[in-house]
Amino acid sequence: MSLTLALQTALSGIQANQAALQVAANNIANVNTVGFTRKSVEFEARRIDVTGAGVDISDITRAVDEFLLRQVREQEGTVAALTAREKFLSQIQGIFGTPSSNDTIAAGLTTLNNNFESLALSPESEAARFEAVNEARKLAAQLNQLSGAIQDLRADADQGISLAVAEVTGELQLVENLNIKIAQAVALNQPSGGLRDQRDVALSNISKVLDIRTFEASSGKVAIFTGSGSTLVSEGTTFSLTHTSAAQTDASVAYVRPGDANYPGPIDGIFIGTPDLVNGSNDITTEIIDGELKGLIDVRDTLLPNLQKEIDRLSAVLKTQINTFHNQGTAFPPPATLTGSQTVAATDAFSGTGSARIAVLNQTTGAVVEFVDINLAGLGATATVNDVVTAINAGLTGTPASINASGQLVLQAQSAGQGISINENTSAITVVGGETRGLSHYFGLNDFFQANVNGSDYNSFATARQASSTTALGLTGTLTFRFDGTAGAAVNYAVGDSLEAIAASINGTGALSAQNITATVTDDSGGRRLTITDTDRNNFVISDSGALLSTTSATPDETSLSTVVTINSAIAANSDLISRGQLDITAAVGAVGLSVGDGNIANSMAGVFNTDVSFAGSGGISSTTTTLIRYSSQIIDLQASLAGDARSDLAFNETFLETTTFRAQSESGVNIDEELAGLVALENAFAASSRVLTAVAEMLDELINSVR
Repeated sequence: MSLTLALQTALSGIQANQAALQVAANNIANVNTVGFTRKSVEFEARRIDVTGAGVDISDITRAVDEFLLRQVREQEGTVAALTAREKFLSQIQGIFGTPSSNDTIAAGLTTLNNNFESLALSPESEAARFEAVNEARKLAAQLNQLSGAIQDLRADADQGISLAVAEVTGELQLVENLNIKIAQAVALNQPSGGLRDQRDVALSNISKVLDIRTFEASSGKVAIFTGSGSTLVSEGTTFSLTHTSAAQTDASVAYVRPGDANYPGPIDGIFIGTPDLVNGSNDITTEIIDGELKGLIDVRDTLLPNLQKEIDRLSAVLKTQINTFHNQGTAFPPPATLTGSQTVAATDAFSGTGSARIAVLNQTTGAVVEFVDINLAGLGATATVNDVVTAINAGLTGTPASINASGQLVLQAQSAGQGISINENTSAITVVGGETRGLSHYFGLNDFFQANVNGSDYNSFATARQASSTTALGLTGTLTFRFDGTAGAAVNYAVGDSLEAIAASINGTGALSAQNITATVTDDSGGRRLTITDTDRNNFVISDSGALLSTTSATPDETSLSTVVTINSAIAANSDLISRGQLDITAAVGAVGLSVGDGNIANSMAGVFNTDVSFAGSGGISSTTTTLIRYSSQIIDLQASLAGDARSDLAFNETFLETTTFRAQSESGVNIDEELAGLVALENAFAASSRVLTAVAEMLDELINSVR
């Protein structure tokens, strides 16, 4: 070996070991840097022909186990999803209370039950009347607050989705920028480990929000796809994610999936690139299966809407059951005016059977001044609300019945010292299908609970949740729609028809389209339900020759009812107006029709709370027959169970993530002891190369001097 070659060989050793020392020093310096992976120098022998000529650095590699890294990312996404879920469920439990709390809706219902029992025992007690009304007011306010809290949390979740989407978009752009730099480094055979570390951090941040799959090309660039295969980053192209938060959220506002006839809905989807608002071809909302976005979507579209539906159902049954009995009774003294809570028009269709008595009573003695018995069936097959008004006025002195400017039926005693009382007797007015209400209840003339809006129960109807909207129901019959004094319109359904087919038949009926009566099928807690609505908010009646409406448990649409349920404002202002007794149907003119000590109706209202009632499946609770109090307890128990499960799942997956992360860090993290031991070896190698260099230099000096 020539001295020159020996000199070059020693110099290469110095340079190579110097570079390795720099890498080791960098490893030690970044021992606590997030995302940093240990770098290793790979040496290779330098040769000239077959002669060894020193050492070269072939590569500076990262200590990364790609399988473990992928596992960590997937587990981070799972933990992020569960964290979002647990956060909102814990807030809900804090608002609704635990099963053992004394301030839950179940406790409120129990207290109201006790107040009605006290009122039944002492109907003449002013204190008993006040306590019953006050507790009912508090219960209604609690339902309002709970519903408002649910929708506030839904809005928070939707805004959280927008923030998460913006975060992913920023990280995707960062990955693309790093892709370019890494590809340049690879092409120039330069180290790219640091850039890859930065890219891995960005990929980890994305995977916490959205489930992704990655593929690295030979150029060093990485392509990113969603878990379902949609492209986020490819060669030279990066797609942004977009989502616009809803301007407002309420129980009627929901995300509608692509392919649904109502797409797009009031809640925006999550789009890749420019939103396709017609077909939703790039809407990936339903494709997301993990990450923070999945947790937020579940909260916004499933968990909170389920809870909303449950308390809406509770509110609807409470309102209907209490009003059923309250309308059968009357206060003492009977009020001079009864004003309906339901909005009607004189031309609205009216379909009823049986009879009801409307009496004018002496407010002091309860004696009957006059009365009229209304034969509802006698009004005819094409009767309207105006026919009811006419029949009342025909049987009583003056014109006590009218429809006011707000569209409410009003009964007004015509003389001072007189009041109005109603005994619904056998009256049964069709609401939807086989559901009926008594005369006073139908118009809401003596409602205890009301909806704090100008509206009606009779302009929108909905089925309970069905497992599928495309499976044949196996039913036959005819739905007859009446919206005025005509015979109405008929829609036939056959054995092979599904909810979707029935909705299409309704929407394809010209007479209904002319009235702006439309049918839609929407998601409902993992199932589907049919809603039939007059978009002009005009009333209509649906009767059924078959069993469709009864099988699907069709009722007036109760969406958002818990938000607006309240106490009748007149009763809230004057607790003396609460019904306690009932008009004697046998009392003749001059006889006592109502007494101050009658507490039968108060007793009936108390019985509502512990009487089994049929609850159609709603939210996370399947159809059941139970009491109001037990149903409210089921809601609380279910939320407590969901919150507990979320905490348990989160704790388990956090532990699993810690284990997986530890394994990954064991592979890629910096071990100070190992690095220091390596430094000693590198120092020795550097020193040895330096000594060789020194020896060769001395030999060269001697050689040169000898020539002189």
